[in-house]
Amino acid sequence: MNQEQLVKNNSKYSVGFNIFRTIMAVLGCGMFVWFLLPFITFGILNPYNLFGMTVSILVAVYFAFKPVFKKIRDKFYQKAFSKILWKLGRFLIYAFFLYGLVISTVMIICASIAPSQNASAIILGAQVIGDRPSIMLNDRITAGKNYLDENPDAICVATGGLGNSANITEAQCMYNVLTESGIDKNRIFLEESATNTQENLMYSYDIIKKQGASTDIAIVSDGFHQARALLIARKLGIDSKIGAVNANTNLIFLPTFWVREWFGLPYDALFR
Repeated sequence: MNQEQLVKNNSKYSVGFNIFRTIMAVLGCGMFVWFLLPFITFGILNPYNLFGMTVSILVAVYFAFKPVFKKIRDKFYQKAFSKILWKLGRFLIYAFFLYGLVISTVMIICASIAPSQNASAIILGAQVIGDRPSIMLNDRITAGKNYLDENPDAICVATGGLGNSANITEAQCMYNVLTESGIDKNRIFLEESATNTQENLMYSYDIIKKQGASTDIAIVSDGFHQARALLIARKLGIDSKIGAVNANTNLIFLPTFWVREWFGLPYDALFR
């Protein structure tokens, strides 16, 4: 390869890499806004969208100013200890992104497991505001109603206790909306004591067994939550078939609560 061809190839590489940098910087900015949206629209600010915003803006800044970071890296490489620190930091970043990819794959697989026909449904609670469901809870109720319509011999347990912003329990709120939408009240059983997913599943499964209903379970929740719910159910000793009935999650919430599961899954695996 002569000098002229080498220059042309380097020029093409430089143009292509600059396009890639621009795409990644724009993507980082876009993800920052997406993680910020729950706060802008609903005042939701938690460690998970803060984490997402931080990572997103770091990605955007890194690719927008990559030549600057290259100079910083070169300075770190001048000394053995700082070079090791730089490489360790880079390894941890790559490892975390690989972890996120693996966990996300597991989450998608678990959300794709279909329940058996007429399996008993457990509708997991979410926030109630006054006596009406939040957007997330309403989406779960809708998914539960659709499942019950498609499985006329199935019962359901509406599970969830009393939250800070509520006048009624999550279970009662779900019962009200389901019966208003035409579901026979005799198919709905209330579990009003649970304060977390573990209690939701444990108490609801006890109700299902006492009623003599199918012990095959259809967990009605958001898709991002299904892997953790399945993990908890298995740790509780529920060994029957468990399938997922997924709510249509509002896209504003999706990245924030998806990232929450990256932390929630290993916590529940190790400590529950």
